Parts: sequence; structure tokens; C-alpha cells
Amino acid sequence: MARPSNTEHRRQEIVLGLMSAMAERGYEKASIQSIAKAAGLSPGLIHYHFKTKLEILIALMTELSDKADERYELLATKAESAEDKLMAYIDAALALGEGSDQQAVAAWVIIGAEAVRLEDVRNLYQDVIAKHSNTLVELLIQASSEVGTKLNKKKAKELATFIIASIQGSYQIATTVPDASKDYAAKILKESVLNAIS
Repeated sequence: MARPSNTEHRRQEIVLGLMSAMAERGYEKASIQSIAKAAGLSPGLIHYHFKTKLEILIALMTELSDKADERYELLATKAESAEDKLMAYIDAALALGEGSDQQAVAAWVIIGAEAVRLEDVRNLYQDVIAKHSNTLVELLIQASSEVGTKLNKKKAKELATFIIASIQGSYQIATTVPDASKDYAAKILKESVLNAIS
């Protein structure tokens, strides 16, 4: 396997620097200096690799989406049925343990807020949500078929939206209310989804 180029490595460091700075200060207050400090680089290197802070944010969104996909794929490889894959999806999104990242969760919450005001962020955010919705609709239809209930596409889409909203809400709570139970969301969401497709 080829080694990543120095440019790719530096860009990755900068993207993770933004994630760290955002988790601590939010997007607006994450200055180029704070990103550089978090990345262990000079501010000049930030400007060399990215023209704007928004460009770094877009790269971070792609990074977070890719990591979420990888986590799901890893869990889904152990699944023996569509229902198992559906549960793996929820575990990948909400369960604690290996691969979980509180900074990434905080960054995603902030990205959701920025999607309200920044069109480029909103467009990519909508694309990510649509991709996850499509995955869930397919899993829900397959899982319901396995148990003999056969959800139609409209109902599956509504249930997928509920799952995504539950996940996003859980991220908000986990980020802003640190004393909240950290393992409630995956368990309750899985129970709710299984009841809905049974």
C-alpha cells in the first residue's frame, strides 16, 4: 500500500485540528490560529493547504461521513441478516466503545447548526443525510421482509427519518448534557425500530 503524500497527511492534520478547535470553541471561534495550534502546525501551513476555513469544514464533513460509513461497514460484516445490519447501523451511530469519538460527535452537532446558515455546508449535510436515509430505507424494507411484515417505501422512509432524527438528537444531548446516560439511545432506538418492523 502506498504511503499517503505529505500533502494528504498535512490536510488530514488540519481537518482534525479544526475538529478539535470546534469541539472546544465552536466553528465561529475556531480561528486559523486555534486550528494551527490544535494541529501542531503553523498558520501559514493552514493557508497553504486550504484557501478558507469553510473549505476545511467541508473536508471535515467528508471525513466524518466516511468514518461513520467505515464504522458501519465493519459492524455489518458480522451481520447475518438484514435485521442484524439494521442493528449494526444503529450501533455504529450511537453505541459507545471502539471507534466512538466524542470530538467527532461534537463536531457533527456544530456542523448541523452551521448547515442552517451556510449554503455549502447545508448542501453537503443534506447529501449525507439523504445517503443515510437511503441506506436505512433499504435495510428497513429488507428487515421487515425477513420477519414477514413488508414495510412499503413511504413507511420505511418515515421510519428512516425517525431513526436519523433520533441519532441527531442523541448527539445533541451527548454533547450538551454530559451527565446524561451514555448508553440509553442505542438500546431504546433499537427496541423502537424492532417494534415498528414487527
